[in-house]
Amino acid sequence: MTVVRMNAWLWAAIAWIGLIFFSSTTVAGESSEEAFSVLSRLLVKHLQPGTSSYDLVHLLADKSVHVALFFIFAILLWRALPNAPGKVVSILVAGAVIGSCSELLQFLFPGRDPAIRDVLINTGSTALGLVFSFVISKCRPTPIGFAKQLTNRNTLG
Repeated sequence: MTVVRMNAWLWAAIAWIGLIFFSSTTVAGESSEEAFSVLSRLLVKHLQPGTSSYDLVHLLADKSVHVALFFIFAILLWRALPNAPGKVVSILVAGAVIGSCSELLQFLFPGRDPAIRDVLINTGSTALGLVFSFVISKCRPTPIGFAKQLTNRNTLG
């Protein structure tokens, strides 16, 4: 991977951290609530606010944001960091640290409620993104491996 390409992935990961931190703000929380309200009225009309079904769907939607943010964060870090012995641990630690900081940041914003459970979801989602990245990297042929496959086909046929 070239240095320029690695830097692009690193910048994308840094920008994503900004998005994660923004998601901890009151503005993001209120916007998410409004979006959920509109979408739930459009897509799941039979659910009424205040019912256990509505609350469950709301909880799943809320936590899916954590999963998506940190799953993608792990993928970006996987692409940004060079292959080295500490890569996996570095990504997991980064997910745990950024996840913890994003929850602590919520203390500064009215209407936000930081939770240890969310830190665990963030870290677990980072691990899922890490596993996904690892599996994809093993399934995808490398440029050199692909060139060898083409050469072998041409010499055999």
